[in-house]
Order: sequence, then structure tokens, then C-alpha cells
Amino acid sequence: MLRAAIFAVSIVAAVPLAAEPNIMSAPDAFEAVRNDEMILIDIRSPGEWAETGVAEGALALTMHSPEFAGKITSLLNANQGVPVGLICATGGRTEYVVSILAENGFPDVIDVSEGMIGNTRGAGWIERGLPLITSEEAQAAYRLVSLRR
Repeated sequence: MLRAAIFAVSIVAAVPLAAEPNIMSAPDAFEAVRNDEMILIDIRSPGEWAETGVAEGALALTMHSPEFAGKITSLLNANQGVPVGLICATGGRTEYVVSILAENGFPDVIDVSEGMIGNTRGAGWIERGLPLITSEEAQAAYRLVSLRR
């Protein structure tokens, strides 16, 4: 089971790992999702989803939920062999969650590190003009994926 710390954290510095994390740019993530080559999960809060929208093709699964660890573990186990990427606002939370997942046996999760609004690694999904969907659409997509398992 994932460490309980993942539930209560909003923004935390990443735990250093020996191996470099898998990092992908927003445009590359968009292409991978569009070509059904990756599952993208937006781990931000529902308020953030509502404020900015969600990356088109992403599933909305907030890391701020007490059920997050169980839900993401189930999703990863049900989709073994399928690349899974995480996106947040600026990459801080995804870097942290990717490190926790690696510590718990999921070393191949991809960090879309520039996030939705950008940082020094890139301009971000929104600034790059990549397509958005509503938070309701992204939450419905997560529910559909969960039901198919």
C-alpha cells in the first residue's frame, strides 16, 4: 500500500531516487494520449480542474482524496504494460507522486513535469495551446476506465 503521506500532501519536495524518473513534455504527452499510447492522469484538486480545465484525454483523479492510493494502485495494476503519465500544475506534485509510486513497485510512471501551467522545464499544457476538457468530462472518463476493469 502506498504511504499514507501521499494523502495529505498538497505540495512537497520530491524524495530523491537513485534512478532518473521518466519525464515527458506536454506536447509529447498529448500525442501519446491522442494515439492511445498512454493513460494520462491529472492529480490536481477539483478546484484546479474547474479553474483551468483538464488536459484533453486525461483522467481526473485527485491526489487530495483519501482514496487516492487505492485508486491509483488499482488503475496501475489493471493497466500493466500501458504507459501511465501524471500531470499537475507545475510538476512538483507529479514528481513527488512518481517517486512514491516507484518506491512502491511502479517504477515506470511518467512525469509530465512541466504540468498544466509550466515551469523551467517547459511552458505547460495551457500556454502551449494544447486542448482542454471540463473537469466533469475528465472525472467521467476516470469512472468509465474504473468500470471497465
